Amino acid sequence: MGYDNYLELGYYRMGRNCYGKDEVEAYRSQVKKDFVPFAEELHERRRQRLGLDKLTFIDNAVYFKEGNPAPFGSPDEILAAGQKMYSELSPETKEFMDFMMENELFDVLGRKTKRAGGYMIYMPVYNSPFVFANFNGTSGDVDVITHECGHAFQGYLSGKDPIREHGDIGMETAEIHSMSMEFFTQGWMEKFFGDRANDYIEMHLEDSAAFIPYGCMVDEFQHIIYENPDMTPAERHGAWLKLEKEYRPHMDYGDDRFFGKGGFWQKQAHIYDSPLYYIDYCLAQTCALQYKVKMDEDYRTAWESYLKLCKLSASDFFTNMLKEVGLDSPFEPGCMKNIVQNLEKYVK
Repeated sequence: MGYDNYLELGYYRMGRNCYGKDEVEAYRSQVKKDFVPFAEELHERRRQRLGLDKLTFIDNAVYFKEGNPAPFGSPDEILAAGQKMYSELSPETKEFMDFMMENELFDVLGRKTKRAGGYMIYMPVYNSPFVFANFNGTSGDVDVITHECGHAFQGYLSGKDPIREHGDIGMETAEIHSMSMEFFTQGWMEKFFGDRANDYIEMHLEDSAAFIPYGCMVDEFQHIIYENPDMTPAERHGAWLKLEKEYRPHMDYGDDRFFGKGGFWQKQAHIYDSPLYYIDYCLAQTCALQYKVKMDEDYRTAWESYLKLCKLSASDFFTNMLKEVGLDSPFEPGCMKNIVQNLEKYVK
């Protein structure tokens, strides 16, 4: 096909039209230099909170000695709390959530033979979003109400756009809608977690920050292996181990010899079934953290910016839309450093 390797083709397949390999490399360099130390501070805070001598990979998803916060109430009560939350957040979200509930556009209750996972899909014939999930009594149930509803809210708004192609959103843009909604809804977490609402908010920030270095590591690993298709299995494991030291220096695999020798990348299914679709999450999380900073300063102004971004849909290039709504491009020098400077107060 005329390509030197899969990398160039992969970027085209992802529909990336305003940035390429060089911009992504510059972004990852910022993450290593400015964001990894911040993420490591949060891991250290978690280690102290858990009272451990060191964190190992089996502690990755554990944030509190007494267990991670879980929502109270039945699935129907969680949905009702979500409807109440969105009715208070803004007129637009109230209209959206009322539409979703009245038209039974949630299938979130677990049942035998039901497919695993969770997602939002837009049904153009009905001009309607649809949310699919499996509630299981964990904080993930609330994540459906925030993250997937962020996707659905944007889909609901874009359904009113007469130009259908504006709905063909790039993955990095789509994930801003969902990840940012997770932050915009945090003022209502008492409705789901009661007196553990602050624990959930703390856990969510730590999890969001921890993801960016990991996601960049997955992306850089893919760049390495696609540019060097003749690498041996041992060389691929070695490349992963080297990246672990750069992006997750705290990581300890204990007595798991396979992971300890660089095999953890095999656990990341995206590398096999969705090549190069991972940096999108990092770029989106970077923008969502900018909204976190902005909403702490002026919630209403931040919300208006987010609402504008949702309505822009795919009417312009990714970087142009960020500029239009007042967000810094993750590719611009200083973006990650500025975010860290504004989030450091949560570590003190």
